Amino acid sequence: MNKTKNKNGPVVLVTKDISYTFPFGYAYLAGYLIEKGEEVIVLFRPKKAFDYKKFVQDIIELKPVLVGFGTLYPDLYPIKKLIELLNLAGRNFPIVIGGQMVTPTPEFAVKITGADFGVVGEGEIIVDELVKTLRKNKDPHQVKGVIINENGKLSFTESGDFIKYMAKLPKIPYTLFPSNKWLDIGRFYVDIAQPHWRYNDKVVAIHGGRGCPFNCNFCYHHSLSRYRSINDMFEEIKVLIKKYDANMLYFGDDLVLATPTRVKELTQAIRQLDKKVEYSVSCRFDILDRISDEMLREMKETGCRIMGLGIESGSQRILDIIDKRITTEQIIKGMRRLKDAGILPTVSIMVGQYTETVEDVQKSIDLMLETLNYNKNVNYAFTICTPFPGTKLYNVALEKKLIKDDFDFYKKFDPDKEIGGLSVNLSAMNDKEVVVMHRKISDIYLQRKKDLIGRKVMLVEATRHFVYRVYNKITKTIIDKLPEKSVFILIKKLYHNSHNAIQFCLDRFRLYLLDVR
Repeated sequence: MNKTKNKNGPVVLVTKDISYTFPFGYAYLAGYLIEKGEEVIVLFRPKKAFDYKKFVQDIIELKPVLVGFGTLYPDLYPIKKLIELLNLAGRNFPIVIGGQMVTPTPEFAVKITGADFGVVGEGEIIVDELVKTLRKNKDPHQVKGVIINENGKLSFTESGDFIKYMAKLPKIPYTLFPSNKWLDIGRFYVDIAQPHWRYNDKVVAIHGGRGCPFNCNFCYHHSLSRYRSINDMFEEIKVLIKKYDANMLYFGDDLVLATPTRVKELTQAIRQLDKKVEYSVSCRFDILDRISDEMLREMKETGCRIMGLGIESGSQRILDIIDKRITTEQIIKGMRRLKDAGILPTVSIMVGQYTETVEDVQKSIDLMLETLNYNKNVNYAFTICTPFPGTKLYNVALEKKLIKDDFDFYKKFDPDKEIGGLSVNLSAMNDKEVVVMHRKISDIYLQRKKDLIGRKVMLVEATRHFVYRVYNKITKTIIDKLPEKSVFILIKKLYHNSHNAIQFCLDRFRLYLLDVR
């Protein structure tokens, strides 16, 4: 359906539920459309497919000019189901899909989901032009940056425009994204034992730029690197800290610490804030290698609590194949320097890279143990390598005939096991060996972590989990069912505050035992 019956309807954007961090892609798209005079409604996709039919009816009742779906590759699966249900419900508006799940393989994405339009590239300008075209009942072929589905016949338009200068990014409409879904991140980590996040953290995420200047074989890129100025970022930060009483900043993208100069600018801007806050940054080991010990200490003094880095492998051979452009020596040195500075690292290792052997994975295990023995508070995550569309690894998988085509990968990929499952084996190991080695490195990490942090910390963690489970059960079975009268409202408030106070005390005791300052 390339026309709409609802020319005066709102633009409805559907995203999966927020998990741990703020959805900047949807937020900037919504903000851009609002600045262009559009009414935008953001809906959060139900977690369970059982609730999809009711959700589809809610969408239909809004009478949208169009509905947009997007984000990462695994979302193709639920979006396909939702579009099928919208078709059965007799939708009279077009559906547009976009994001990383579309741009690398737009023809396939549109075909498999049954969407009417696919956005190729960054979506703000493209979607705005598409909406205007639909409202005026004009030919959508005049819109740049889309693939059009006309009853199964696909056609491309020319490349679309994108926001070239980050200073022109729209203001984010935070009111469309309920703060209870992304602000109190510390409380989301009660069931995950790590000192990086504190129970009372109120975290606002900050966007530093788009694109990436690096070219790792497992990562997909489609745009040039563009940076936001530190000044623009901190004008936004000041407003957010005041509005949400935030005490933690999360700089999630790779571009924040792109150079030592930018690190210095960031720490200077943090010092000038009216309120003392802590912050989390992402970085690379080669960039960390160029940051002086003095600057790391200054970062710690200004509140840097966490630094996220991608190790990927403890084997130099595999790092070179990835085109990671770092060395194992830089990794070990960097991890020691972070420990000495008092900054908590969170890192990742993948298993099953191209041509990886059991011996390569063992080198990852050895590196993991060496860094963990020096700093028991390192937080590791382990994944199985997946060649997503648009990456160098995907092209390798096609060349090696490990997958026949886009549809074959779609069938092999299990969206319910997107992190831990094996979809395509690129390594020199057999399938069983990949799964076993992934489990082995995870198990060794967990056991060594338990040994290092000690029984007292484990007991505190177990207590936190128990209190949290009991609290949730009582909340669902009793507290939420109390009538909305003044005396019961007071009881609810006292109940929630008591639980928060208990968790705060347990959290602080845990940090004391872990010697985290």
